[in-house]
Amino acid sequence: MSEALEITERVLKAFKYYRCFVFEKHELPTVKEFVVKSELAGLVVIKKADPRYEDIYILTASIKGFEQECISKVDELLSRGQIPLDQYKRMRNELIEQCIISMEHERVKEIIGKIEKYYQKLSRI
Repeated sequence: MSEALEITERVLKAFKYYRCFVFEKHELPTVKEFVVKSELAGLVVIKKADPRYEDIYILTASIKGFEQECISKVDELLSRGQIPLDQYKRMRNELIEQCIISMEHERVKEIIGKIEKYYQKLSRI
């Protein structure tokens, strides 16, 4: 089995079950190449899993920009009158957090779809 096919299977399985992929530093070049070839650039971020551990990295969904978008959506609920002011004041942070989680789930579904598409492409070769 090719290295590209193997990493694709591992990442696909990890994202389906855990919504992220944890890997070691020696795999970093392979993972970066996978991200580019599978067209995941901009949808995922690669970062150290924990600053205490130099050799462990994580590939996870990028949530950049989600917070501002969710704040706008929640504020829009108030301006349209879809949520009372007292409820808005009590639940604003919770609504924003729920929105971010929902958008992250949608991003993960998009990532899984792209990985599956790339896997099918590799399987045909």
